[in-house]
Parts: sequence; C-alpha cells; structure tokens
Amino acid sequence: MTIFGYTRISTQESRQSGRAQKAELRSAGAETIFSDQISGSKSWRQRPELARLLETAVHGDVVVVYSLSRATRSLSDLLELTKLLEDRGIGLRSVTEGHVDTTTPHGKFLVSILGAVSELELQWTKNRVRSGLEAARALGKVGGRRPKLSSEQVATARQLRESGKTINSICEILSCSRPTIYKALQYQ
Repeated sequence: MTIFGYTRISTQESRQSGRAQKAELRSAGAETIFSDQISGSKSWRQRPELARLLETAVHGDVVVVYSLSRATRSLSDLLELTKLLEDRGIGLRSVTEGHVDTTTPHGKFLVSILGAVSELELQWTKNRVRSGLEAARALGKVGGRRPKLSSEQVATARQLRESGKTINSICEILSCSRPTIYKALQYQ
C-alpha cells in the first residue's frame, strides 16, 4: 500500500506555496505528493496533477487530501471521484475532516455529508458576493481594476495617434505598454 498526497492551491491564492498542506500530508504518511494550482471551480477531471496521481495509484493505495474542498468543490464531482477511487480499490482520506476515510462505511457516509455541506457553503458564498456586488452597483460603485491611464492620458494618446505618432512612441511618452494603449484607444 502506498499513500499518495494531493494538494490544490487556488489561482486566487497563488502567493501561497502549499507548504502547510504538504506538511500535513507528509505527517499523514504521504510518500509522494501531487500538486495542482487551479481554481476549485474546475472539475477534478481538469486537474493535470490529479490525473497523474490517478494514473499512478493502484488497488490498495490511499489518496490523502488536506480537506475535501482541496479535492473538489462540487458534491457531484466529489461523489464521482470517490466512486472512481472505490471502483479501483483506492481509498480517500482527509486530514482536516478526521473521520473521512472511504475505506470504511462510516467514512463513505461522511464524505457525502461533508461534500453536501461544502457545496452549500460555496453557494452561500457566491450568493453573498453577488448580493454585495449588486448593492455596490446600486450605489454607483464600479468594481474591477482601476484604469492604467487617466482620462487626460487617454486624450493625449488619442491626439498623438491622430498626429501620426506610432504606438511605440506613444508608449514611451506615457510610460505604458502597447496593450494599454490599444485598449485605451479602442474602448474610450
């Protein structure tokens, strides 16, 4: 029996290295750890390192994750993944959800309950964010990244372009990149 670890770092958490997850997995006996940096909204089928782990693991092996949310965020995906592992005789354990161990009937039951709770929590979070954004828009606030060029700089860029200046020379004058100039001239 080999114990494999799997970590996932969300793209939003790209500054994190996953060291804490890996340390926990090593403590749980993981000999080899596979790591993806991908959004939790992506299906487990879209994760290259998880695919490599599934190609490597054989009957009798165990996959250890830091938490079920690192494996997948959707209940249907979680149930599908656990069914695939079960059919191949591979167990699934979670470090933070202590009793989750699909090699036991109790653990299989907990996987479905915790997966449902995780999906519910995700939906609640999405709804709260959506409500917050709608409230902010109603107050006239606009989210997103601030423009790189001020309206005066955009006007200058437009005038320079109309006078025959090249995009490269406009970039030098305004100290910005070509895509910034193209975007400013195209959309404003």
